[in-house]
Amino acid sequence: MSERSTFIATLVTAISDCSLYTAHHPAVKELSRKLRDLAGELFDNDAFSITLLGGNMLFNDTTIGEEGLYLDTLKKKMRKKGIEKIIIKNGVSVDEIIRFISSIASIEETCVSSDHILVGTVQVRLKASENDAASLMDENFSTVREVYQEVSRFKKLDMVSVENAVLGFITVLKREANILRIKSQVKSYSEYTYVHASNVSVLSVFQAESLGLKGDILYEIGIAGLLHDVGKMFVSKDILDKDSGLSHSEWDLMKRHPIYGATYLSTLKDAPKLAVVAAFEHHMKFDGSGYPDTRKRGKKQHVVSQILAVADFFDALRTERPYRNALGIATIIKLMKDVSGKDLNPFLVDSFVTSLKRIGAV
Repeated sequence: MSERSTFIATLVTAISDCSLYTAHHPAVKELSRKLRDLAGELFDNDAFSITLLGGNMLFNDTTIGEEGLYLDTLKKKMRKKGIEKIIIKNGVSVDEIIRFISSIASIEETCVSSDHILVGTVQVRLKASENDAASLMDENFSTVREVYQEVSRFKKLDMVSVENAVLGFITVLKREANILRIKSQVKSYSEYTYVHASNVSVLSVFQAESLGLKGDILYEIGIAGLLHDVGKMFVSKDILDKDSGLSHSEWDLMKRHPIYGATYLSTLKDAPKLAVVAAFEHHMKFDGSGYPDTRKRGKKQHVVSQILAVADFFDALRTERPYRNALGIATIIKLMKDVSGKDLNPFLVDSFVTSLKRIGAV
C-alpha cells in the first residue's frame, strides 16, 4: 500500500473510531499521531491536497485511480460535509488533526479551517427566506424530482444529488421545529411519488432524532426514506397516475415495486444497505403481514423499515389523492393507534405522537 493510500485508510479509520467513541478516545489520538507522521512523508512544497471533483478523488493534481472501501468511504464523508478540498500544510499538530476528524465524524458539527488544515466547503444552497421552511423544502424537492426522473435500469442513480438533498432536509429540520410546516405540496398527480419520498425522508429523520439517533445512521435513514419508493419508477406511469382504484392485475404489478426498488439499489455500491432493506420492507407490517410476503421465512421487519412505515402511513393520509381527500392530523393519529401493534410498531407510534406534541405540532 502506498503512503498516500495508507494516509487515506488511516484517516477513514480515525473518523470511524471517532464516530463510535469520542475525539478523546486513545485510539483516535493514536491514529491522529500516525496521520501527522504520515503527512510528513507526503508534503510537496510544504503542503498536499485531497480534492473531490464529481465522482473522482485527486491527490494534489493527480487522480487517485485505485478504487477501494477506504477511498469510497472518504468520498461519502466529504460529500456529507459539503467538502470539496482539504489542504494539509507542514507543521500540522495532532490537536488540529483530532479537531478535524471530530468535525467530519459529527453530522451536526461544521468543518472549519485551522492554521494547517484548510477546508473548502460547498454550502447547501438555500435561496429562500430563512424562515420559509416550505420554500426550503421545495428547493430540495426539485433535486429529488430530477433524481427520480433519471432513474432507469440502465442508468446509475445520482447518489451525490441524493446525499445533497438529505443534507438539505436535515438543514431544514434544524431551522423549523414544527415538522408539520415542512411539507412539499403535490402540485400534480404525477409528482406524488417525488413529494411523498421527500416528506417520508424528513419525517423519518425527525423520528430518528427524537429516538436519540445521530451521526451516520441518521443520514442513512434520511437516504432510505428518500429512496424507499424508487421501485415505482419501474411501474407503468398509467398505473401510478391512475385517478381511480386499481384493478386486481394492476394492484399485483404495483405490489412488485418494493422488489424492483431493492433490486435496483442493490446494484449501486454507493447506496446504503439500509436503503436496500427499507425499499424491500416498507410495505411489510409489524405483525409480519403485508408485502412482499416473507412470513414463511420468518423474516421480521427491520426497525428502520418500521420507522419509515410510520412516516409513510402518516404522510400518505395527510396528502390529497385522486381517490380521497387529505385527512386531519387528529384523525390520522387515531388511525395510527388503531393499527398499532398490527401494521405499525406501537413503541414507534407512541414516540412519534409524543414528539409531535412536544414540539407543538398537534
